[in-house]
Amino acid sequence: MRIHRWSLLTIASLLVTVFWVSQPLLAQRPHEVMLEPITLTGSEVGGAAYIPETQTPSNRPVDGPIRAIVNADDRTPVLSRRYPWSAIGRVDWVDADGGILGACTGTLIGPSLVLTNAHCLIDEETDQPTTRDIIFRPNLIQGRADETASVIAYEYGESPFTGNQTEDWALLTLDRSLGEIYGYLGWRTVDFTDATTLAEADGTISVVGYSGDFPPETMSGLGDPGETAGLSADCSILLVVPEGDLSGSLIHSCDTNPGASGAPLFALFEDGEYYIVGLHAGSVELLENVTLPSGEQTDVLNRGVPVLKWARQAASLR
Repeated sequence: MRIHRWSLLTIASLLVTVFWVSQPLLAQRPHEVMLEPITLTGSEVGGAAYIPETQTPSNRPVDGPIRAIVNADDRTPVLSRRYPWSAIGRVDWVDADGGILGACTGTLIGPSLVLTNAHCLIDEETDQPTTRDIIFRPNLIQGRADETASVIAYEYGESPFTGNQTEDWALLTLDRSLGEIYGYLGWRTVDFTDATTLAEADGTISVVGYSGDFPPETMSGLGDPGETAGLSADCSILLVVPEGDLSGSLIHSCDTNPGASGAPLFALFEDGEYYIVGLHAGSVELLENVTLPSGEQTDVLNRGVPVLKWARQAASLR
């Protein structure tokens, strides 16, 4: 969906409230998705991807045919065990008995390195990293993952609860090199302040997250909500916030909901590789409805953290 410049300025002026979770735009029924490669002028590879010899890449999130279910949601269930879907998983806080206390989304970006949000690490009550155990389960489908790793170290930007919300990133070091089994995504710095780049990237961005409302009850056989990831494809980075508390944040149109925090904003590029171009972090409420070029109206959009905020630390930890 292409947003005209006057609309971008309008959206930027209407951003008022930050949410740690995202709310969906107007949705449609699930549909067949096949990611197509893109070329973005002036983008630069910051971190290379890795595909194990045992992994077969696939640009479809479903290995078999898509389920033909009428449902008011345009997210597609991620049912493929192939790369790059294999590198995206769920980050869980667990209690002493292994019970799940909270969940986010994370992505392998190195042999034992996972990218997610700082607010998926920070305990809001103490404003410090949680003392709970954190685990990562790659490629969780229907509540099942073949491997589990524990987080043994971390780095993060700032607490979004009391600090800079545009530094809402965290890098989790695992006790196992799961990236050597499941592969890991690279990242690419893209200048989304450039109008030409925005136009080139229009409708090419994807996000995969373990939202707590997905899969819905109408998609039987996919596990409970939060147990299978949902893909929102063909969406866009709309603008980079020019000023204010969210200055530098990416505003995007991908559909997400609670649990998708830490999800990768990524695309398939002309070199055949998948690169992360941003990190989903939450939502922003608008002062009033805006009409998108598709004709949809919304009073909420989603926001993300640009690659440059965490790329240097990620490269040093690989």
